[in-house]
Amino acid sequence: MEQLSWTDDMMLRAEKPETPMQIQMLLIYDQSTAPAGKVTFKRILGEIDARLHLAPTFRRRLTDLPGSLHMPYWVDDPNFDLEYHVRHIALPQPGDWRQLCIQIARIHGRQLDLRRPPWEMTVIEGLNSIPGVPEGSFAISIKLHHCVVDGMESVELMAAMHDLAHDSARPAPPEKPWNPGALPSTADLVARTAINGVLHPLRAGKVLVPGALGVLGALRNIAELPGKIAGGLAAALAPGSSSLFAPSTRFNGAPTPQRAFEARFHDLTDFKRIKACVPDATINDVALAYVGGALRHYLDGHGELPEETLVAACPASIRSSSETGSGGNRLFGRLHALETTIADPLERLAAIVDETSAFRDTADSSSSTRLMDLVGTVPTTLLGLTVKAASAVPFSAPAIANTTVSNVPGPTDPIFFAGARLLKVTGLGPLIGGMNLFHIVASHNGTVSIGVTADRSALPDPGHYADCMQCSFEEMLSAAG
Repeated sequence: MEQLSWTDDMMLRAEKPETPMQIQMLLIYDQSTAPAGKVTFKRILGEIDARLHLAPTFRRRLTDLPGSLHMPYWVDDPNFDLEYHVRHIALPQPGDWRQLCIQIARIHGRQLDLRRPPWEMTVIEGLNSIPGVPEGSFAISIKLHHCVVDGMESVELMAAMHDLAHDSARPAPPEKPWNPGALPSTADLVARTAINGVLHPLRAGKVLVPGALGVLGALRNIAELPGKIAGGLAAALAPGSSSLFAPSTRFNGAPTPQRAFEARFHDLTDFKRIKACVPDATINDVALAYVGGALRHYLDGHGELPEETLVAACPASIRSSSETGSGGNRLFGRLHALETTIADPLERLAAIVDETSAFRDTADSSSSTRLMDLVGTVPTTLLGLTVKAASAVPFSAPAIANTTVSNVPGPTDPIFFAGARLLKVTGLGPLIGGMNLFHIVASHNGTVSIGVTADRSALPDPGHYADCMQCSFEEMLSAAG
């Protein structure tokens, strides 16, 4: 039995029908590289079954404590059924990109069954009319609850699925066949809760005494930054600051269960050309300027572009190398202005670089870790009340950010699943906190994708938004010369 961390527990407690807390990967494959040029569903089931021991979280489900007095535990699922988790559908013909996007959005909008291991895989065949994708290709959608993995850890799970060659042998089987452990009794769970209650003051003291000093130092560093750099909170504390909040947009309303999805794919070399135009710029800075340009075009076209810059919430992984493969979430977030008031794409990028480079110069991931540990000492019941209170805040309240932008770097070399070559990778993220627009920046083998998840009521025209994304990219590339 392994207990959820406080961050994983927060992901679980934020779950609601209109805001399912799950991440999703869309993987598109060319099956012509597979043996005999074809991948059967039976072969896919066999490949997944042969790799389950490489990712033990796939056969674990949650068990809660009486009264939710403490964080739930991961336990082996004695009724694990691979064929429940791996599904198979086909697109209606002609099997084009819009049909695939609609299907992926539908899958993303459905909640996972938290009585089972919280993941689903859907094999989608019939991709016959997608530009840049060979006829007869197939896609795999992998959906996982955010309490299982964060974006970086999902990359590790994806690596366990794939090989470096189309004819690679399957991984060696485990030394012993999987044998699920017995489910804990109510008495066992109550006893564990009591022990945790006794140990909580000791654990809190161990974290609070040395950790508080480091965190206070980090907070002092943030307070010394220019208001624009530290994002909304420090901006409100700095002299002459304008506002603690981002301007309200159509993406800051009450959520519904319906989702919209779109994505665009670009050469990494083009992103590097743009990056080279502004000293100290990074690929992530280019992505932020790209999103800022897309939102500027889209909202301006609807007559809704605010006079103030839009703001992005940017989760960042603070997972150390020693924590790779451990599952769960190791995230710390920051706010960044998207500079949507600037029309020139390179000027927008330069303004973003000024902010992010100063943030990088003063950021300290160890301080972020200590701050996470401090929050982890708060009793679970209080954390639950905090999440529920945040969910009850009217969505007409001022927005902290307008969208989320998450960067998930993937493999840099070609990889294969069941002999089929992975062609395209993109992703979807959860909508929460009055932010009904999520951008995932993913990279794979020289390609950068920008995947967009949105509430369908906020983005009823995802194809048009994708055109705005393409326009933003072309403007940046043209300005780069």
